[in-house]
Formats: sequence, structure tokens, C-alpha cells
Amino acid sequence: MPLFTTLTHERICQEIDGAAKQIILAAPGITLDTAQALVRATERLGRDAVQVVLDVSARVARLGYGQHAAVRSLEAAGVSLRHHEGLRIGVLICDDTGWTFATAPALVEADPTAVTDAFNAIALTETQVMILRSELPPVKNAGRVAQVDSGESSHRSGAEKAALEEVPTYSVVGMAVVQAPDVQRVTQALEIAPPQPFDLARQTQVYAALIQFVELSFEGFNVQSRRVQLPKSLPLIVSEDKEVKARLSASLKILDAVEKPKALRDVTERLEALRQAFLVPVGQAGRVMLKSKRTAFETELGAIEKDLEACKVTLIQQLEAALGTVKSALVPELARAVLKEPPPRFRGFYDQTDEAARTYVAEELDKTFPEADGLVQGMKIRKFY
Repeated sequence: MPLFTTLTHERICQEIDGAAKQIILAAPGITLDTAQALVRATERLGRDAVQVVLDVSARVARLGYGQHAAVRSLEAAGVSLRHHEGLRIGVLICDDTGWTFATAPALVEADPTAVTDAFNAIALTETQVMILRSELPPVKNAGRVAQVDSGESSHRSGAEKAALEEVPTYSVVGMAVVQAPDVQRVTQALEIAPPQPFDLARQTQVYAALIQFVELSFEGFNVQSRRVQLPKSLPLIVSEDKEVKARLSASLKILDAVEKPKALRDVTERLEALRQAFLVPVGQAGRVMLKSKRTAFETELGAIEKDLEACKVTLIQQLEAALGTVKSALVPELARAVLKEPPPRFRGFYDQTDEAARTYVAEELDKTFPEADGLVQGMKIRKFY
């Protein structure tokens, strides 16, 4: 008899239905069909003849190791149910036959639906069954002494007898009994954050190996609309110059004459061309790109980012000149207003001359006007995978 085998959910139910004495099942989780088979076995063999150990937690249900509805079914039917945190391997013992098996989380992969060469279980020897049974919660008519002293032990090898002599007399798996509040707590947690549809999740993982969601944008150039409030240390003025009057009507629009430099326009155009070439819109979810093209995408994007840094240097120089022009145009009008209605600080620290008034106005404007490098500091290409 081969040791490697396949335990489908259907076969597990069949083995449970065929048991005549006792059943022990330890696993991360179980399906509702398996739970119903265990309920039938409990009704047929008695509560003491069936023991079930599961990881009763919301995480198990979200990963798809089993259905929490199966846990509720066992608890409602009075099946002996115990909890073992983090249990990820399975053991099924029906009478004197046993298997150890692996359960695939449905979030990653569906369990086998037929007996195939995709083995997920190993049949246990009689000795292994006895040793495992001693480490699991006890069941009726499965005592270690009766098994060791029975006439069936006469044909065992010396190694098997030695192994049985070392069998512990206490269970190490499933020591915590599951109570109704434990089940209710997990139920509430799953109502708040339920498992996602596993079929859809597995399909998404297939696509995730091929595509990558990407956010790509350019931000930071909005200096044309930048306005500042004139400091209270400068008086309001009434100017015959319509341009100056328009600037000072409420707040100061400092850079309305500054246009986006050609180099910066080239950067934004190249960035848009890169987006069109590599990124595909998928509705409200955003844009995706082929993972196989990520290196080429990064190479082109790196060249654009390098040119943007060079553009910043030129733009800072242009902004410094533009800010200086704006301040130079404002100083004469504001200086005349200062001399007409001297602010307290001007009266106390400056000579009451036109030159001193111009100096005072220039210093106050310097406190209010932004620095050129500060205007471009937030200018960047934003990329997020």
C-alpha cells in the first residue's frame, strides 16, 4: 500500500462515515460537509468517541483553511471541539487507520477535488497512529495501555515497541476546549471583516504575476497662482498706476507674469508620453503596466527625473528675477505711502527720508515674499507602485 495519497474533502467525509469505533481530526479548519460528517459520527458513536481540534480563529477563515460555519455547526451540535492556535497540519484517525495531510488555504489554491497524483497526505503506520493518538485529545476505547498490552503487539518490531514505550501519557495538541463565547467572538470578527471571495482572489494572484498597478503624476508647479498678503507693517496705498492698484486690491499676486518654462513643458509632455506608452487605465482602479516592462519604464522615467532637476535650477533663476522685478515695482509706491502715514516701527527706527522708506519697504517685503527655491521644492514626479 503506497504511503503517499490524496485526501479530498469528499474522501475525509467517507472515512469519517465509515468509522466504527472512534475518530480524531486535527486540522487548521474544515468544510461544512466535513462538519456534518462529524456530527453524524457523534450521533452514531457517542460524544466521547469523536474529538476535533481546530484553529478557531478569524484568520483561518480569511485565509480559507476552512469555513467558520463548520465550527458553528460543530459547537451547536455538541461535538467535542478543541482549539490549538496556529495549527497548520492535519491528522485524521478513524479507528486504527490514520493519515497526516496538508490543507491548502483557499486564498492561494483550491484543495484537490479528486484522487490524483497531486498528493496532499501520507498514510500512517499502526505505530504512528498509536503515538499520535496519545498526543491528541483522548477518545473512548483508545487507551495506550490496552493497545500496548494487546495480543496484536506480539508481531511488532523492537523499534516499534521502543517507540511505544516513549509515548507520552498526556495530549499536547488541542488542550483548550472551545466554548460558545469563543465561537461568537470569531463570528463577530468575520462580520466586521469577512473573507474575500477566494475564486476571485486566486484569479487576481494570477494577474498579479503579470501586471503592476502604478500611480504616476507630476505636481508642484502652481506658482502662477501664488498670492501673499501684504504685512500689516505696510500701509495701504492709493495708486494711479492701474497695474499696481490691481496687484494690491486684496492680496498680492506675485508671479502672474511667470510662464511655465519650455524645459518644464517638455518634461510634462515626455511624462505624459511615458504614461501613454506603458500604463493602461482600468477604470476607477487606476492604471496598470506589464511587470516585464518595468525596467524599461524605470529607465525612461529616470531620464525625465534627471532633466526635471536640471530644469529646477533654471526655474529658480527665473523666479528670483521675477520676484525681484515685482518687488522693485512695488517699492516706490509703498515708500510714498510709508512717508505719508509712517508705521510705528518706521518712525522709531528709521530716518524719515525717501531712501529710508524704500529700505524699510524692501525689508518688509522680503519677510513676506517666498524664496525662489521654496517655490520649486515641492515640484516632483510622484510614482507609486
